[in-house]
Amino acid sequence: MAVPYLPTGGLLAKVLARRYEYPLDDVTNLARVAQYIASSHEPAFVKRRVCAYLERKQRVAERKLGGGLPANHLRLARLGLPIYVTTNYDDYLERAVASITGVQPLVEICRWHDQFESEPGRPARREQSAATPRIFHLHGHLRTPSSLLLTEDDYVDFTVSLAQRNNQKNPMVPLYVRRALANTNLLFIGYSLEDWNFRVLMRHLMKQQKIQPHNARNSISIQLANNRMPPDRRRRAEKFLEVYLKTSSSVDVHWGDAGPFLAELLRRVERSPKPRVAS
Repeated sequence: MAVPYLPTGGLLAKVLARRYEYPLDDVTNLARVAQYIASSHEPAFVKRRVCAYLERKQRVAERKLGGGLPANHLRLARLGLPIYVTTNYDDYLERAVASITGVQPLVEICRWHDQFESEPGRPARREQSAATPRIFHLHGHLRTPSSLLLTEDDYVDFTVSLAQRNNQKNPMVPLYVRRALANTNLLFIGYSLEDWNFRVLMRHLMKQQKIQPHNARNSISIQLANNRMPPDRRRRAEKFLEVYLKTSSSVDVHWGDAGPFLAELLRRVERSPKPRVAS
């Protein structure tokens, strides 16, 4: 979503691997590179370094954008959706929603660990609507470095916590998010061939909600093609993921960049006839 203004996970991993002399070959595996750095220092150290790096990249991007925001986030905001669930750490989405709607969205992070020292303010208990959109940061937020899902240990702890705390009074995934996952169409944007973490998580959430694949509403997944693969091998990988996601989660896959897809989606939404309301 934020490319080229923020790096992909693979590019961020390569930057960290070079800076901290990561010794293995999988230099684009962010969770493993971060785990190596955490083992040499501590988890809090690598999370602070990642936050500082991304904040610097954001400042550079803001200068390039003349103080504006990335087009993809503004397009998402113009769709006027009531709930956004993001795995990004940055605040582009909430700033875009506030800019487009004039309403400050209610921002919440996933509390997958009990030792967070701080967090973005908890939203008030209001009914979610297009007038007061909610943004849920599933993998943490730059403003709270301890909330970042970053190392391999973090992902293990996250999965365990998800299974153990989902039915408590204060679950790590709020009720309004779980209700949306269960009862609405879903649109996943900006994931690549390597992004299994989020697909596994979504499958787990749907099982928690007792949604069976044949009962689930259709979803669309916008996947970035892996241009590093030879064309024939990439097509076989894409075909495998298309069949897997369609049969396991009723997800239809569109291969391409997020920007053109969002632009076309927004064009169609804005041109579609608005429903009449009886007076």
